Amino acid sequence: MSKRNIGIVVLLVCSEILGLGAGHWFFEVFKTTVPPTAVSDFMRATAYSYFVMNGLGLGLVLFLFTLAALALRRFFRTPEAPREVASR
Repeated sequence: MSKRNIGIVVLLVCSEILGLGAGHWFFEVFKTTVPPTAVSDFMRATAYSYFVMNGLGLGLVLFLFTLAALALRRFFRTPEAPREVASR
């Protein structure tokens, strides 16, 4: 595997970890803000998987956004100044 492919895989893994963390965090917010009397058994059983799946989707969006930024970086480079030749 080339360094580029390894970097893309690492970027994907890190993006998904961030997405899972966000999904878990939003589930904790859900648990603390929604009163227990307003939550049905079905909602209680499926809420965590819903938030985790949304977190995975967020991780994929982060990955694609970062990949697009890396692909477009060449358009935002400043031109290099010509190098001076050292005289001997």
